[in-house]
Amino acid sequence: RVVVPFILSCGSCRECVRQKPTICEQQQQPGFTMPGSFAEFVYIPRAERNVTVLPPNVSFVEAAALGCRFTTAYRAVNQQGAAL
Repeated sequence: RVVVPFILSCGSCRECVRQKPTICEQQQQPGFTMPGSFAEFVYIPRAERNVTVLPPNVSFVEAAALGCRFTTAYRAVNQQGAAL
């Protein structure tokens, strides 16, 4: 039981070093730039940074809301706060 973000980061580009993996310069996106999304099994590059084990108390339904939806909103709020 794991969750994978929509944007897979490389960990070594300028943006990743600046702790901004969602704008990784070498990003990959399962189901878009590589096979993935609806496959039963899929290879995730750099799994040590791009795969998170789900705690037993988090359901798949709850985990589905964490990926792109949460990180997009979180980043928007942080950027807006920084601009004020």
